[in-house]
Amino acid sequence: MTQEELREKLIAYVMRGTQKYIAETTGIDSAVLSRFRNGKIDLYPNLFAKLSNFFENDKT
Repeated sequence: MTQEELREKLIAYVMRGTQKYIAETTGIDSAVLSRFRNGKIDLYPNLFAKLSNFFENDKT
């Protein structure tokens, strides 16, 4: 999965869920998720792995 693919998953999820839930579940600061979602930053490898795992394990 690429940074852009992960960003698209985050955008789609936030449209039906909450960024706060993702932040609490993954331990990634909500402000970091917001900057990533808006294309202002790429995630460090450890944060990329956390967010990627979140979506791989998401059952909704």
